[in-house]
Amino acid sequence: MMKKINAMCLMGLCCLLLTACNSQDPQGREQGFTLSSPAVNDDSKLPMVYTCDGKGISPPLNWHGAPTDTQYYALIMDHEAPEGMHWYWTLYNIPASKTHIDAGETLGEVGSNSVNNVNQYAPPCSKGPGVKRYTYTLYALSAPVIVNPNVTVDRATLLNAIKDITLGSASMSVTYERPDRGGDRPKPNRKPEPNDQTSLNSAYLTANVDSPRCTQIKQSISQAGFGESVSVTCDENYAYVASSTYPEHEMMTGITSTNEQIPVPAKDYVAPIKLHPQKAQSVTTIDAAVGVAVNGVPIYDYSSQGELDVNSYDEQHDTVVLGQLDICGGHAGRGDDYHYHAAPTCMIDAMENQGSDAIIGWGYDGYPLYGNNNPDGSPIAKGQLDVCNGQSDPTFGYRYQTSTTPPYIIQCLVGEVDTSRLPRVAPLNGDTQGIRADLRPPRGNVENLTHTIAEDGSRTMRYSYKGEDYFTTYRPAREGKNCYEFTQKTISNGGKVETGTFCRGPLPNKHTATVTKQSTNPEITGEHHFKLDAWADNWFTAYIGEQLLIEDSVPITTERSFNAESITFSANYPIELNLMIKDFKQNDTGLEYIGARNQQMGDGGFIMQLTDTDSQAVVAVSDKSFKCEVLHKAPLNKRCENEANPVAGEGFCTFMAKEAPSDWLSSDFDDSDWPNAVEHDFASVGPKDGYDDINWDKRAKFIWGDDLETDNTLICKVTILPPK
Repeated sequence: MMKKINAMCLMGLCCLLLTACNSQDPQGREQGFTLSSPAVNDDSKLPMVYTCDGKGISPPLNWHGAPTDTQYYALIMDHEAPEGMHWYWTLYNIPASKTHIDAGETLGEVGSNSVNNVNQYAPPCSKGPGVKRYTYTLYALSAPVIVNPNVTVDRATLLNAIKDITLGSASMSVTYERPDRGGDRPKPNRKPEPNDQTSLNSAYLTANVDSPRCTQIKQSISQAGFGESVSVTCDENYAYVASSTYPEHEMMTGITSTNEQIPVPAKDYVAPIKLHPQKAQSVTTIDAAVGVAVNGVPIYDYSSQGELDVNSYDEQHDTVVLGQLDICGGHAGRGDDYHYHAAPTCMIDAMENQGSDAIIGWGYDGYPLYGNNNPDGSPIAKGQLDVCNGQSDPTFGYRYQTSTTPPYIIQCLVGEVDTSRLPRVAPLNGDTQGIRADLRPPRGNVENLTHTIAEDGSRTMRYSYKGEDYFTTYRPAREGKNCYEFTQKTISNGGKVETGTFCRGPLPNKHTATVTKQSTNPEITGEHHFKLDAWADNWFTAYIGEQLLIEDSVPITTERSFNAESITFSANYPIELNLMIKDFKQNDTGLEYIGARNQQMGDGGFIMQLTDTDSQAVVAVSDKSFKCEVLHKAPLNKRCENEANPVAGEGFCTFMAKEAPSDWLSSDFDDSDWPNAVEHDFASVGPKDGYDDINWDKRAKFIWGDDLETDNTLICKVTILPPK
């Protein structure tokens, strides 16, 4: 399969990691194996969007540090109520290659919930008053979960099935208290849910209280000339600064060390600024934005990753020194979100009230940000600024400053701030193939990086590396709110041209019924009427006897060539069904992405069902009764995958290849010496686009040779007899 190596998206989000695995802590939990979420911290309030009061989708989770021998994962979300244990989410046979699950996503196989006993996520929806506590536990398993297919996999069943194969576990807990449901609408000015941009939007839309500090914040934006693109509303405690985070000034020019991300608007972004700032007993650092500029662009500290040590400057993670920032002091982060790490020089040049006395931004704690000089224009003496890059102010009590030397801009927050309610720019959703999930170009400078916006609304970033040209282009998608169609050629992904549609929010409903074709081969005919449904990773062709019935409509060389095929035809029993199934390989090494950082073996899988359309009965499915012969197997030594210069037939990269027998399609061909097909589970194959378009019979199994990775081309035969 033309797949990507799955990796956890590094979005610059603030996550509290919980320890678990390898060694024991005082509570008996293992340390090293961690579970976290980019949407909510451990022991924090679950955002409403993941409950029945919101959209009811499952939350995103990240994990790492699993035990070395982990083969699969299982996940349970539960709540211990006075009357007993409730469970809301049960997943198992999640492949060991997975390191995260996106919001609303399903991995592996799904068990039941205790709310309606259906195999799906059940959002928390407590009927009783008070705060409820919910725990997510991820189990690292040494083998797949084997359960009776006729038994409902509930929490107890799953725990019993994994008790002898659990290598370790990691957990995190969240709380939720349902709002007063006197009506279906949230109360005006209610406190937003932590890290829930939707809730911040709700507070912003219902805020209508003015105050002197609210007026000062509004004036700092309007006087700078950004009143049309940035709006401010206030309640008693916060000013809500709303924008798209997308500035009008030039972007990305001057970057020499790109992470290959491109700025994408984050429409309806809302930043809460405290209206009554108070100095805190200790400073706060945040591995995310610490404030917002008056043009609505988030402000980060100077560091390229992780929370910094404010008392120890780290040149190795200085975005300025590394060449990661454009001439305007900003760049696009891991979420394709534009933000500043240093003085926003291009914004300052565009301000209508530019000058030393102009406020250029606000910390989330409510204190203003000024430029390189004091508001009266006098220079700032060396050593005058504190560790957060600020000083006392006669008007606001305190102010932050920019500087030409590290830390350049707000490094930490001196005021009290509730970090659980700070906004996060939502990462792009829908990257199931890992196209933009973990872009990591090799170290070294890129050249001639430019960012342009075309008249049709498309945006393009181009650059060169070692004499090769690369680019990323996106334009508004035809379907879905805040969705964009991407085309890219990146250093990270080996210079292949890739495409995908990604959204700053829910994905459009892409599920569409597979178009059923009708056989046009006049040699295939009979008294009974059938429909063949098939899905392959990556390609197949099917014959009735020696007559071609259907060939996969997507060429095997197409990037992400996953789709389902359906075709109707007429025939008489017995039906001789013959198949050729292939996984993509670049050459006889059996590898794909050769020479790129993600050079790897592909993997395969095929599933089909045959329905008698007169009776609507499924009369045949793919299973181990099929006879399959492997025609191409490579590499014979899997260490070939790690070869710097793999050559077919040399070293570890030996292969087996043979031609199909000339008469293998004939009815009298003897396949008794062929081995039976090997059945593979859902988790091992990991079916992708098109698979869900078919309503599969429960008896249908994924089949292949004994090795999904090294068996590249197979021919299979089965004779289908009339049902008894």
